[in-house]
Amino acid sequence: MRRRLRLTKCLFLLACLQAQLPLVAAEDTLIAGGTDLLRQLQNYQALLEDLESEFGPYHISLLEPLDSMEELWLEQGDFQRVAELQNRQLQVIRTVLGLQHPDLVPRLRAIITNQMRLGNWERISDHLLHIRNLLSSDTDVARQDVLQAIDDQAYWHLSRVYLDKPGQRARNLMAARELFDEMEKLAEDSFGEDSPQMIPWLYKQAVNKYQLVEFLNASGGLGSDTMRRLIREDGMAKLQLYAPRSFFPWDTSFIPIIDGDKPIGEAYLREGLNLVVRIRSIAEAQGDLEAEAMAIIYHGDFQLLMVQGRGLRKYREAREKLQSAGILETRIEEFFNQPTPIPVDRYFSKLEDAIAYQRSSLNQIGPIASEIVHLGVFSAWNESVPATQLPVQDDPFWNLNLSYNQIDLKFSISSRGGASSTKVIGSVPDETSVRSEARRAVRDMQFRPAIFAGRSRRVRDVQIRYLFLVE
Repeated sequence: MRRRLRLTKCLFLLACLQAQLPLVAAEDTLIAGGTDLLRQLQNYQALLEDLESEFGPYHISLLEPLDSMEELWLEQGDFQRVAELQNRQLQVIRTVLGLQHPDLVPRLRAIITNQMRLGNWERISDHLLHIRNLLSSDTDVARQDVLQAIDDQAYWHLSRVYLDKPGQRARNLMAARELFDEMEKLAEDSFGEDSPQMIPWLYKQAVNKYQLVEFLNASGGLGSDTMRRLIREDGMAKLQLYAPRSFFPWDTSFIPIIDGDKPIGEAYLREGLNLVVRIRSIAEAQGDLEAEAMAIIYHGDFQLLMVQGRGLRKYREAREKLQSAGILETRIEEFFNQPTPIPVDRYFSKLEDAIAYQRSSLNQIGPIASEIVHLGVFSAWNESVPATQLPVQDDPFWNLNLSYNQIDLKFSISSRGGASSTKVIGSVPDETSVRSEARRAVRDMQFRPAIFAGRSRRVRDVQIRYLFLVE
């Protein structure tokens, strides 16, 4: 009874202190004077010590004063103190609920948010692994949630490509590559290899194959570093092309060659194409003409990335499928009339979702005159792969508030999706090096061409807003 009364007294004092918080937060000179902040912290510290004395250092009642102290320091921007309080909170929860309790996940995500503020990238990777292990160990957690946790890990490693030091970029790509392999295997075990639920995970894997090839062909030492790491994992076989050693038919030996028209590691890009073909097979088995048509569009995209003209035929085939599915001709034309950088980083089984995604990029620009063909915003991943799009996640949790150089450009797109005649409309900052880098990047991009009534067409004066990170 006595313990209960003391706890009630502590909780009453805590409620009184919390009631004062809005007034404290409203003080513009909280830190300048120091008195109000110090008084609040001293009161919470005294309450914390009282609770510790009564209930021990890991009682659940400690969380409320710790939360309140965290809020105070967060308002002051002292993120190191916030981190110390969060670690203490995590210790309490782990002691009370156990090391594997799923309620640890929200706390870990809060810690990750603060570690982003501090720039502690390696610790974020550790906490994401912790979250994944927590979800994997709980048999009541859906496999989809575990897959998402692995996807978050992979996305974070892809993000570290531009956040970490240059020497760590290839290392992070290879770490993400391993996680994509794990996602594909887990998805197959969970859903079955022919399940429609496999499609988004297969497409993520296909895009990662493309990213790997972009890294292999990157400048600034990134390409050679990626190649060294890849050879250690896969050997040389997929990095080489072979030709007969002689013209004599009895000589069956081969020698490695380099084909100047093909990218290094084209075999990996072909693996990406095969994954998209597998997606098409899954879509066909559904008996949904619209889903099948969308799969054919992505098939065409990867054929274009491999410089195969058959990609254009795939677009015509997809268009006919959409017509057969009863999709309005105006919607089909709206989608295909718009050139698009490929590969698209999202997979859509519905045409309306793909159109909405096109519009979302345009909405970042603001009002656009109807006569202008604008492709929206393209955010480059890294200066060594300037024509490769920055990986993104829909969850606002991953908003890093990064600073970008911004260049508006105008150019032409050929009937096969190549860019030419690139001109800069405006640039922030207005520097020659910034404008030149953007022009080179756009010339190296591959686009799904504009298609009108089933025929690809050259489009002039296309505009795009190109962003790349401020170093």
